[in-house]
Order: sequence, then structure tokens, then C-alpha cells
Amino acid sequence: MAKRIINRDDIINNRVKKTNKTKRANGRGSIVYRPERNKPYIAQVMNRIEEVNGVKQVRYTSIGSFNTRGQAESALEAFLLNPFDVSSKIISFGDLYEAWFGEYVNTLKSDSSIRTISSTFKYCKDIVDMPIRKIGPGHLKDLINNAYIIEKTGEKKYASACTKERIKSMCNMMFDYALERRLTLDNPARAFNVNNLLKQIKMEKKQKKAFTKEEIGILWDNLEVHPFVDMILVGIYTGFRPQELCLIETKNVNITEGYIIGGMKTKNGINRKVPIHSEIYDLIKKRYDRANELESKYLFYKHDAINSEGLTYNCYRHRFNEIMKLLELDGFSPHCTRHTFATLSEEFGLRYRAIKLIMGHSLKLDVTNDVYIHTDYNYLKQEIENIKIRRDE
Repeated sequence: MAKRIINRDDIINNRVKKTNKTKRANGRGSIVYRPERNKPYIAQVMNRIEEVNGVKQVRYTSIGSFNTRGQAESALEAFLLNPFDVSSKIISFGDLYEAWFGEYVNTLKSDSSIRTISSTFKYCKDIVDMPIRKIGPGHLKDLINNAYIIEKTGEKKYASACTKERIKSMCNMMFDYALERRLTLDNPARAFNVNNLLKQIKMEKKQKKAFTKEEIGILWDNLEVHPFVDMILVGIYTGFRPQELCLIETKNVNITEGYIIGGMKTKNGINRKVPIHSEIYDLIKKRYDRANELESKYLFYKHDAINSEGLTYNCYRHRFNEIMKLLELDGFSPHCTRHTFATLSEEFGLRYRAIKLIMGHSLKLDVTNDVYIHTDYNYLKQEIENIKIRRDE
């Protein structure tokens, strides 16, 4: 009888087929082959050793699925060079957000800023349950380009260019957090830029226009149409940014001396003193008294109820757009109030230095202006009163 010759390679190949697992050196992970899956090669590393009924058993954790064995090998080598924490309970994008935000919230200066981040996260619902180690640049680009939320009416509300920019920024910080804690191998959010998005934002900013005196008159004539018409007028007469209006606290409103301390974004913009123009004094006084009655720390609050919250920019924008639609004023966005203040200031002859100080812009003129000229509040008050829109009937 002829002897059956068994090839050593056949034995090895048969063993691989039987176990579907590629053996690597101890401590360097392994690759499991699952032919029924779209990406059949699973790279895995040892997580822990458990003792079951007196027998020690090795528990593995997957670091990803791949189309080829070569890709899986590369992933394992990358992991060994820069390992991440496979035992972490932070697995999905939603888990990462909760962990990151739990620490990031301590750096935020206002409740409104907190709500802005929370509102931004709502646009990420499509990847909330996706494992962070499987999220690539393409997933995030698609998320940003097609970001939307479902409003109470059931309609889709697509993200503006500025909201998309906030999503990108949030993802940058979240995956930076993940890298620092060895939860991932890379930061997919920083693997692409948003040049087209930035161009879109610049285009939107270029499209801003100022309210005419006739259109401002329409706002004055319709204060009762919507409870937030007064907020638009305050923006026009003070030059505060929409977000700055949302953050004004009653403790920073001096009704007696007639000024508001507020502002954000730049060194010159933060905590600047802006005079209350005589034409809006009664509007501010009414808001101030009502906020105190409701125990709201914000001048412009979210609900007419006790301990009412401040507004987010998105909430303000929604109300602004409602008012523009009701009054049939076309082509305006929230930031147009600031453009209006600058335009009126120039029209009524306010000095350039006063305009920049009230709006919180950097002077950057010369040494005399930057260092030697000291401006007091009375100067700004006199200048702002040069704007005269309402005429005595």
C-alpha cells in the first residue's frame, strides 16, 4: 500500500481554516477570519484573562474589521506602536461626547454656551451609536455636509454654514480628547479641512445688509406683534452681536446710569460698557424689571416663567426669522442689526474711535489712540445719542 505523504503547509493551512484564526507572536494580537462578513478580517488584541470554573481564559477585543489580511496586520502593528485603551467603556460616538463634554463644560463661561454645544450635538444623531474606532474622515465629512435636525413640525432643518463649522470644531476637540486618553489611533476630524465651508460662511457674511430707517420704523410700530421685536431693536441701537445679546445678565445692566456691560469674542469686545440709547431706554427698563420678577439672571430669557433660561443663538435666530416673516422684511439675518448700528453711526457722524469702542473692535490706529487717549463713558454716551431715528410726532 502506498504511503500517504502529508505536506506540512497543508497541516498549517488546514489548522487556519479550522480555527479561522491567524496565530501571531505572543502579545502581538491575532487576526480572525469571518468569511460571512463584508470585512472578513478582524484584528483583535488581548483585553484580559478571566478564570472560569478554575480554568483561565483569554478575552480578546476587536480593534477593527478589514477587507484584507494585510490591512488587519497593518492595524495591529499601528496599535502596538501606539496602543489605545481597549478596556474603556467609551465605545460609541455618543459615549465619547458624554465623556468629553463632562470635562469641557467646566471651561464654558455661561449656560448659553453649554446649550449651544448641546444643540450642535443634536446634528450628529446619524453617528451617535457608531464605534469611534470605525469612524473615518469620510463619515464626518458626510455628517457635516448633510447635517440636519427634525423640528417639532416634522420638517427637516438643515445646518447653516456656521453650524457646520461648530460641528467640525466639536469633533476636532472630541477626537483630540480620545487621542489623549488612548481611545483611538488617530483623529479623523483633523484629517480634512473645510475650505469650501469657510467660503460659504464668508459669502453669507458678505450678504448682510442694514435696516433702513423706514424698516426700523416698522419694528417700532409692531412691538406687540411678537415678544422679541424689542430684542432686535436693542441690537440695532447698541451694536451688540446676537450672541452677546443672549448673554446679557441683569446684574450687568445699570438702569440708573444707563449702560450695559457685555460682549465676547475679542479682547476689545469682552465686558465693554455700551451706553443705553435714550430711544430704547424704556424697552431695556421693561425687560430688566420683568427679568427680575421672573428671577431670570438674563435680560432676554427663553420662557416667561420663573428661573427662565437665557437664549441660545439658534433660539434667537429662530425668533428673528419668525419676526422677519411676520413683518414681511426680506433678506435679513440676525447679524444685520450690528451692520445697521455701524451704518447709522457713520450716517449720523459718530467719531470713528467711538464706533469701534462701542462695537468692541480693535483700535489699531496709532500709538496716540492706543496708548495716550483715555475715553470715559460720558464721551460714548454723547456720541451714541447722535443717532436719531425716531422723531417726535
